[in-house]
Amino acid sequence: MSETSPASTAPTVGTLGRLTGVLFSPERTFAAIAARPGWDWLVPVLLIALATMLVQTVAFERIDVDEAVREQMRVVEKMAGAMSEADKEKIEERTREQFLKQQDPMRRALFLPLIFIPVLLVPALYRGAVAAFGKDGAYRTILSGYAWVQVPQVLYLLLSALVTLPRDDIGVADAQYMRLLKSNVAAFLPWEGTNKALLALLSSVDLFDFWALFLGAIALSKTTTFSRKGAYGVVGGVWGVYILVKVVLGALYQSFIG
Repeated sequence: MSETSPASTAPTVGTLGRLTGVLFSPERTFAAIAARPGWDWLVPVLLIALATMLVQTVAFERIDVDEAVREQMRVVEKMAGAMSEADKEKIEERTREQFLKQQDPMRRALFLPLIFIPVLLVPALYRGAVAAFGKDGAYRTILSGYAWVQVPQVLYLLLSALVTLPRDDIGVADAQYMRLLKSNVAAFLPWEGTNKALLALLSSVDLFDFWALFLGAIALSKTTTFSRKGAYGVVGGVWGVYILVKVVLGALYQSFIG
């Protein structure tokens, strides 16, 4: 009697079905992705790029440039120390030009390929964990699963754009650090006067982050031979390192800039 391969028993789910299935039937959908990874993992990544462009366009149109320049000059003066008035004027002029250039969608589009860095890097870390624990799992399959885990991130970006549309202006920190959608604890706290390390930590207490953690564990358990418990351990470990890096960067910001 011949064995039936996992690919032949797994459900077949198309690209559109994967987009909705990740949200409403993740077990079945990630089983289908694991059986037939394909190249449509590029779809959620491209959707993130488009949604990022949308939210940036909406946000940057509502930033008070004068406030943004003042905040940047505060940072420059804190880092550089005493400066002559002539030097301040030159730096302020260049800073204003940079902010105005950021309002150009084509200029911002040049940075969109950076979205691929975490999408390619995190599955490599998962693949390392697979090898370290003696489990099975191909990088391409893990990559495909991880890319589809990003579908809720598309919703997050679209909702951020939606809640920003009715506003006449937004603070530069809210735009730069994605505090537009109140989906995490830190977004309810004022940027000024709150310790930045604490903000970095509390920004991770986020509904969409928890959703991604849940989906990430399902995806990893389906695309490798990790158990669900083991997948939670690996995904949670990588997530914990990410939070630690954010907190360290926040502490450095607090120490040098305040």
